[in-house]
Amino acid sequence: MKRLLLILFLECSMFNVQCSFAQDMSHIWAVGSAVPGGIQELTPFPNNQFKYTGRLIEGGTLCFRNKELPTASGVRYLKPTYEDAYAVTGPMPFTIAIARDSLASLWTVPLTEDVYRITIDINAKTLTGELFRPWNELFIVGGATECGWVTYTFLPFTRDEDEVCAWDWTGELRERQEFGEPRRFKFLGQNAWEPKALHPFSQDEDILGSTQLLTGGSGDNKWSIRQEGYYHIRVDVFRETVHAEYLGATPSSDGPTAVEEVVNDKSSNGEWFDLSGRKINRPAKGLYIKDGRKIIVK
Repeated sequence: MKRLLLILFLECSMFNVQCSFAQDMSHIWAVGSAVPGGIQELTPFPNNQFKYTGRLIEGGTLCFRNKELPTASGVRYLKPTYEDAYAVTGPMPFTIAIARDSLASLWTVPLTEDVYRITIDINAKTLTGELFRPWNELFIVGGATECGWVTYTFLPFTRDEDEVCAWDWTGELRERQEFGEPRRFKFLGQNAWEPKALHPFSQDEDILGSTQLLTGGSGDNKWSIRQEGYYHIRVDVFRETVHAEYLGATPSSDGPTAVEEVVNDKSSNGEWFDLSGRKINRPAKGLYIKDGRKIIVK
């Protein structure tokens, strides 16, 4: 009987520790001399993941903990299961270490780069790191677009000239009964279905309320529109963010986002600018500013 009670006590203790851990991981910080400024908070994502995107410095120290201050109550470190674990890895399992194990919780930074993307998965207790390579293309495809789901006809985004990982698309999204899933769409990193795809975290997520996106994944969730009309969508494939602006139901809608003209001419006569005010040499499809007017190039 005593042995049974002891087993039950140990199981309850382990359960309480696990619950305490789960409740204590609402924030994660990257800390150490490898981190610019010494400390940066990771970005939380809806699937219980946290992401670090940015610069790391070779030869510096790097660890991850759940509290901003090392002296805070309940501080825990993400300790790599194996020694000399690299920040470019994956997925690498980790355990939860208390403060006195902080020196055993260091991750190795192999080189200085601005494009580290590190994903910490709390559910799986793994850390995955990469040196991100900018994508060469980005497309929108779906039943709400003019191309539908027809392979190799996907509509291209335009890369930001100053931010190589940021992409812009402007065009019409509406319910198109001639296509399957007539109000849905997603983004692809090539003019085909594989290998790179971007999805929302939930099916039929309204693009106007969406701020974060999922690279790959096992599901095939798609965004949906609540309003038909013209949209401007900006995607950062490195930071995995998305921002959409509704421009109006028609090209001649009233208001500050009014589109004054739809043209088929893509010539560079006159000065063209994107919506951020950057000069464009030769506009592709999308929404631009010319002579003080908003113009959609078809």
